[in-house]
Amino acid sequence: MNDAWDLIRNVAEVVGMVFIPIMAWVMFTIITHGKKIILLEERVSDSLNRRITSLEKKVISMEDKIEAKMDDLEKSVTECKLAINDKINERFDTLMQKLENNK
Repeated sequence: MNDAWDLIRNVAEVVGMVFIPIMAWVMFTIITHGKKIILLEERVSDSLNRRITSLEKKVISMEDKIEAKMDDLEKSVTECKLAINDKINERFDTLMQKLENNK
């Protein structure tokens, strides 16, 4: 029975000498890579935030420009309508005067 326990002890010592250092190295590597991944994620997140902020500023600027153009177009259309109405009124007045003069 002692031989079996001695065999188990020897196997455990071999496993301890080989397997435990390998597992420690694997765990150390995983932790190191995890830290690097976290740093990389922070950098990417910061970069994306800067780009999104820049795009938002550009979109807001474009919206402001579009609104200004729409306001200008609206003013221009209103002025054109007024000018057309004035011309129509002038023509109507002239026609009325011609009709009154012909009577």
